[in-house]
Amino acid sequence: MMLYSKTRLVLHFPYDKVRMLPLILSVLFMIPAWVTAETPNDLPFNVGDHFYYDIKWGIFKVGEAEMLVEDADEKFPGDLKFVLLVRTTSWADAFYRVRNRIESRTNATVTKSLHYTKSQHEGSRKREIVVNFDWEKKQAQYSNFDEKLEPISISDNCHDPFSVLFAYRLRDFVLGDHIVIPITDGKKCLDTDIAVMERENIKVKAGRFDCLRVRPDVKDLGGIFSKSKNASMDIWFSDDKNKLIVKMSSSVSIGKFRVELREYVLGDSI
Repeated sequence: MMLYSKTRLVLHFPYDKVRMLPLILSVLFMIPAWVTAETPNDLPFNVGDHFYYDIKWGIFKVGEAEMLVEDADEKFPGDLKFVLLVRTTSWADAFYRVRNRIESRTNATVTKSLHYTKSQHEGSRKREIVVNFDWEKKQAQYSNFDEKLEPISISDNCHDPFSVLFAYRLRDFVLGDHIVIPITDGKKCLDTDIAVMERENIKVKAGRFDCLRVRPDVKDLGGIFSKSKNASMDIWFSDDKNKLIVKMSSSVSIGKFRVELREYVLGDSI
């Protein structure tokens, strides 16, 4: 359970910047990655993994996130479910309240997405997004509050915007590599480029980690990234068998955002 400070700060942010907050919070957790058709011997994550993150805008903490790995329910034996909860802090609620829940279901080897949902509550805006995957037809279909769009064609081993973070962790990162992979949100399917940049030592509240920094190409992410000159995004994964998501950072026209690991529990240690 996430705990939130009762302290309220009186800050004056331009509203046009504040209303972009939920987009940044969401995009930072929707980052393309590569997948493999091979079955991994050991997954770097386990059922029971639980991660807690702080979301910061400049020097201010504006949100918190939880990320969990669970078994899918009994109707889908062997499948995995990944859950992400994102919310603004109490003082940020006064400007723009965000309460989002994202769920992805994949096969046991995490080589493709099977189902994706996003319950999005941002200010007065609400969306209930579902993306259904039909692998016999190689199609994905997007709906919002049961209003369906026409199905689109998808590529082999295609992931949704959240499950790719876990597919990412299946592979060894090779410095200098560029990886092109398919990803879909149910509206379009894109091939996205990921560059493995360098090794760095990173300190966050959860501790100090030797990491590998990767940089997604943000030109196809749209929104504030397409409107920001020299926009960029980086992700730091721990350079060990678990490949923990230690930190994310974005630089866009409205400022710099960071997602930093605060604490975590690994399922194999429970």
